Amino acid sequence: RSCCNVLHLILELEMLASGPPKLIPLGGCALPRIHPIRGKTVALDDATSHVWKIAPSALAVITTRHIQRLRQDVGRARGARGTSTRATASVEGERAESDMDSMDSGVSDTPYEELYPPSQALEKWIDGQKYILVKYGKVPEWVPETDVGTYRFSKRGYESRDPDGNWVCHAQMPEDTSHLTDAQRERLILELRGQISFNLSDGIDEDGFRPLPKVPPLEKWPFYRVDITDDVKAQKEQLDDFQQLQLTEDLPRAYFLANRWKTANEARRHLGYGVNTTINDVANMNGTVLGFKALVEQLKRTSKFRRRKDDDPMPSDADRLQKLQCTSLLGTDKGSAISLWFYNSNRKKLMIDLCLGDDCMDQGLYAEEMLLRCLISQGHELGAETVWCRSRRTESGKVFLPPSMRNLGFTAVPIEEQEEEEWESLGVVEQKEEATEAVPGLKLWMTTRDLEDFLAAANDWCEEMGATDLNEVADNKYDLADFLEEKGLTSEQRLKLVQY
Repeated sequence: RSCCNVLHLILELEMLASGPPKLIPLGGCALPRIHPIRGKTVALDDATSHVWKIAPSALAVITTRHIQRLRQDVGRARGARGTSTRATASVEGERAESDMDSMDSGVSDTPYEELYPPSQALEKWIDGQKYILVKYGKVPEWVPETDVGTYRFSKRGYESRDPDGNWVCHAQMPEDTSHLTDAQRERLILELRGQISFNLSDGIDEDGFRPLPKVPPLEKWPFYRVDITDDVKAQKEQLDDFQQLQLTEDLPRAYFLANRWKTANEARRHLGYGVNTTINDVANMNGTVLGFKALVEQLKRTSKFRRRKDDDPMPSDADRLQKLQCTSLLGTDKGSAISLWFYNSNRKKLMIDLCLGDDCMDQGLYAEEMLLRCLISQGHELGAETVWCRSRRTESGKVFLPPSMRNLGFTAVPIEEQEEEEWESLGVVEQKEEATEAVPGLKLWMTTRDLEDFLAAANDWCEEMGATDLNEVADNKYDLADFLEEKGLTSEQRLKLVQY
C-alpha cells in the first residue's frame, strides 16, 4: 500500500507532462501506468515485466522518511506471511530495499540544478530549420525559432534571449522602449528586477488562471464601476433599519469595528462549510476575510499618515490618504457594514476602496449592498457621475466580484483605464515598529488611541498584573487608565482609552 501511495504521488507530479494515465494491475490493485520518460528505471514486478520510469524531479519527493516507512512495511509483511510464502517475501523485500537504497542515494547526490533539462534538449534541427520546444499550454510543442520571438516558456521556466542569441533565465530589457512613457519605463525596470510582483490584470483571466504565490496588496485589486442612476441609489425607507456613522475623525472606533468583524468572519471560516455551500460562497468568505485584513491595514496606515512629521516624505497616495473617508452602517436585524472611500472631483468619480458587511454568510451581504447604495447617493450629492469600487481577491489571488456589486450591476473597468499604483510603507511607521509589547496586539491597541507614548508604561502594567491576552487588557482598561494617570495620562487621553 505504501508503494502505491508513493507512485500516486509521483503520478501527480508527472501527469501533466505524460498525458492521461493507463490503469494496469499490480499485486491485486489497479495503479496508473506512468508513461516512459527520461529518468531512472525501477522494476517493481518481475512477474508482469512492467517497467516504470521515474523522472529525477519526481524522485526528489521521496524523502528518507518515506523510505524508512516502506522498509517498516516490508518488515511487517515478512512477519505476517506464512511459511510457504516467507522465502518469496524475503526475495521481494530484499529487492525493494535494494531499489530504495539506490533511489535514496540518487536523490542525495543529485544537485537541484541538474534536475532541469539542458537547453540542448529544448532545441532541434528539422530540414535545416531550428525548432524550439515551447509550452503554450499543458503539452509542450515544437515551434520554429523564427516564430518564438524574444521570450519563451519552456520546461526550464520563463526565458528570454540575450543580445548574443542565447536563452537565459532572467528577463531582458526590450531594445525599443520609445512607445513607453518615463513612468512606464521605470516600472518595467522594477518588474525586470523583481521588485514588482503583481499587476492589476493578475487573477482576472478565468480560463488561464493560475494561483498566485501570495495575495496581491489592496492597490492591485482592480476596479469595477456603475453609473449613478435612481435605480442604484438608496431610498429613505431602505435606511430606516440602520444608523449611519461617519468615522473619518474617529479611526479608533473604525478600527475596533473592523477588527471585531474580521475576527468574527475568520472564526466562521474556521468552522468549515456545509453540503449546500457553493464555490461562490467559499470565494465570498475568503474575499471578505482578506478584505477586512486590508481594511484594518489601511486604517492603521491612515492613522500613521495623519501623525507623520513635517519632514517625513510624502507617500505616492498622499492625496488619497488626505481625502479618505470612513463610513459605516450599524443595524440590528439586517446586519452592519463599513467602507473606505474618497471623492475624485477632477474626474467626478466616487472611489470606494473597500465596502464590507459584518457577516458575509448572513445579513452582512444586505447591509453591504445598502451601504453601497448610500455611498452612491452621497457621491451623487458631491457631483459624481460614476462610482468605482474595488473588487476582492481570494486566497489564490483570483479576482472575485462580491454579490452586492453584482446585484447593483457593477462592470469591470478596462485595465488600461486604471492606474498601476505601489503604496509605500510610511517611514515614521518603521521607526516605531521596533517597540516591544508585553501582550500581542497591545502596541496597535494603544496606537489607534493615540497613546503610543504610554506603551512602555502599559507593558509594565501588563507584566505586573500578569495579563497575557489583549482581551484581558480591554476588560481591565479602567485599572490600566488609573495606572497610566500616575504616568501623566490626561483626562482627555483617559477618555480615549476607556471609550471603546
